[in-house]
Amino acid sequence: MKKNWKRLLSLALAGVMCLALAACGSDEPAPTGGGDPAGTNTAQTGDLPADVQAIVDRGVLRVGVKTDVPGFGYQDVLTEEYSGMEIDLAHKIAETLGLSDVEFTAVTAATRGQLLDSGDIDMVIATFTINDERKESWNFTTPYYTDAVSLLVKTDSGIAGYADLDGKMIGVSTGSTSMEALIAAAAENGITLTKEANFSEYATYPEIKTALDAGRVDAFCVDGSILSGYLDDSVVLLDSVRFSPQEYGIATKLDNTGLAGYLDELVNTWLGDGTIDQMIADNGVAASFEG
Repeated sequence: MKKNWKRLLSLALAGVMCLALAACGSDEPAPTGGGDPAGTNTAQTGDLPADVQAIVDRGVLRVGVKTDVPGFGYQDVLTEEYSGMEIDLAHKIAETLGLSDVEFTAVTAATRGQLLDSGDIDMVIATFTINDERKESWNFTTPYYTDAVSLLVKTDSGIAGYADLDGKMIGVSTGSTSMEALIAAAAENGITLTKEANFSEYATYPEIKTALDAGRVDAFCVDGSILSGYLDDSVVLLDSVRFSPQEYGIATKLDNTGLAGYLDELVNTWLGDGTIDQMIADNGVAASFEG
């Protein structure tokens, strides 16, 4: 009987120790996500700006992108899949928020600002050139890419420089900065071009290329990296005509200051650690223009 009593006491003490250990274990904090904004998932930190947290709570990042710029933003007409360094950039941003869902909306130079203002999209990553006038309407990050305006012409056009543009018709995208940039560059080289006499505006880049092929315009004017996506045996990119550096930034609404700051920190981090350079290389885009 005495031995049995001692055995029961030992079992009881062991049980108390197990309960104590379990209680201590339950006080340990559960693992949480975290890390800096350039990490893989910062959505769990609990200190995101309100406008960024709203995107996380929605569960989808909405981004305006180009669909007709190979290397930057392009949508395959058959598979409907998106590709390009700006598409990769959007996915990387979503990744930092812990989101796997990115909703892309096709934008043009004429529509990207409107869709941003209406709230249909959270940001624009669409070869959107930063300038002082635009900064009055939208926030922009530090530039993630710098290009320069150039010309695409038919190989037999005889156009080799600014002097050859006198009397010619030039196709540009509606709402872009290319026309004003070319007018200014031509004037510096002694050639006068006017909107009325020398330019024809089109909604999309493929339309301008079609007009060039058909002879309705003599030159296609936009950023050189965009033009490189439309090269074929019938046309040539004029390396001698590169002007007006164009800095691309991610645009957000003016009142989304938290989101603007979050994105700017990401861009600066990825410029510094080579992430953006790798995106540029992976998509066959020329290195940033250095002037």
